[in-house]
Amino acid sequence: MRTLVPTLLAGAVSGACLLATAGTALAADPPATASPSAMTGHRAEARQHFFDTLDANHDGVVSRAEYQAWVDSRFAGLDSNGDGSVDATEIESSPKTAERVQKRAEAFVKRYDQSGTGKVSRRDFEATEMARFDRIGGGADSVTEEQLAAHRHGMKHGHAPRQDGDAGTDGG
Repeated sequence: MRTLVPTLLAGAVSGACLLATAGTALAADPPATASPSAMTGHRAEARQHFFDTLDANHDGVVSRAEYQAWVDSRFAGLDSNGDGSVDATEIESSPKTAERVQKRAEAFVKRYDQSGTGKVSRRDFEATEMARFDRIGGGADSVTEEQLAAHRHGMKHGHAPRQDGDAGTDGG
């Protein structure tokens, strides 16, 4: 039980960190050029990288001790003031959170900046979003709740239906 508590705490803290960054992240479509298999390949690559990080001795399995070492390191990285507990302010101000927010902000600008100025004008934003509306509704003048829900579900799983030539790239 003693080793389970830190593991559960690390999971909760990791979840809280993700939630903290999600609050500032902008919902966006996956890249128009990324196929579902490319998205799956990226996730598989990320999973492998995470496993390799955990598997410190690279024997192909993660021992309880290796996982505990990762938990300890992860918590230490979050506990910026070293007091043995983590609050929302520490997570919000962590370098990893700042890096994630920066990447999302850069992806947002890349996705919406149609003029190439490094800034998103109202015109850029409207054009991209209205193109998304047209894509969701298949060019119709209205969309149903089901169409929106199907589109949003696909976004969460990285495989929304796309047509060649759709505008937009991901914000992540």
